[in-house]
Amino acid sequence: MNSIKGKIINYNESFFGEIIFNQNINKINKIENFNNDVIIIPGFVDLHCHGGNGFDTMEGYSSIKEMSNFHLLHGTTTLLPTTWTSGFDNILKTLKSIDELINDENNNIEGIHLEGPFINPNKLGAQPALTQLPSYDFIENILKDVDIKIITLAPEIEGMNEFIDFLINKDIRVQFGHTLADFKTTNEYLEKYNVGFTHLYNAMSGHSSRKSGVLSAALLNGKHAEIICDGYHVSEQAIKIAKKCIPGLYAVSDSISATGLSDGEYNFAGIEIIKKNNIVTIKDSNTLAGSAINMYQTFKNLIQMSFSFEEAVEMTSFNAAKYLNLNNIGLIKENKISNFIVLDNNLNLVDIYFNGKKING
Repeated sequence: MNSIKGKIINYNESFFGEIIFNQNINKINKIENFNNDVIIIPGFVDLHCHGGNGFDTMEGYSSIKEMSNFHLLHGTTTLLPTTWTSGFDNILKTLKSIDELINDENNNIEGIHLEGPFINPNKLGAQPALTQLPSYDFIENILKDVDIKIITLAPEIEGMNEFIDFLINKDIRVQFGHTLADFKTTNEYLEKYNVGFTHLYNAMSGHSSRKSGVLSAALLNGKHAEIICDGYHVSEQAIKIAKKCIPGLYAVSDSISATGLSDGEYNFAGIEIIKKNNIVTIKDSNTLAGSAINMYQTFKNLIQMSFSFEEAVEMTSFNAAKYLNLNNIGLIKENKISNFIVLDNNLNLVDIYFNGKKING
């Protein structure tokens, strides 16, 4: 049995305590007037991640294993490797054998996030121009090999009404993104289903004083949405507005393979990109191409934006876990899995515990 003492921070409380644990948390004892420099928070949950440290989800099994480990070593104890828009054969080849990683208790992969290919060709962002109409066979055949947890799609695409119903009956979380849908279409789905939103504000029809789109519906009636908090995709003020409006708002990295690498020219989804000062753009363009941060940096960014520690924990762990009904993570509580992160008072990453084992040395 292991134990650790420090200031324990959950989304809804903070207190000094001692955690007694093995793979699961056995007991938590509260301590009065305990004084040290240890902060303990739940492990990060990242539901939208394309890559890191030179590795990309679309490069297959070994690359997914390497990128997931890179993010684990930065505190992400639960991860959804995320695809980008491509043809069925390429996606299936990419995801072949990933179930071996998902079933490995030493791996942080929970399933996959399928971003595209059923998105609007006129709102691609950095996605390849390989969009297609909804395909039931596409989904059924991928589900034979891997668990799809989330799919990003555009609701205005032809045939989407029945397709969304099909996906939800398969227990796949549907998120709207890379979409030009109007407010009416979006809101009709929100009234019927528990729909989420992919990288809120980015790659979606917006909101103005005279025209309402996907963003308007999300802010007015959305219950869940992901948001990139790298300081470039969305302003601090816009993040705070979203936090007030959407109860289940959660941060994602949306990181690409260039995350963790030095500035320079790289490739993402077959497109030449430039990484400079943690900003990634398509070459010869100002179009953002994913992010270059991890969830640990995201957490620190939220604190720097004056979010409370509890709010930062809520946005980097608890809300995402709750969204996927992962009831054994996202909270430091008795009987939960021992996935937690130890920080010092300067927010330096000290230790990472995954399934009760310290994995950083």
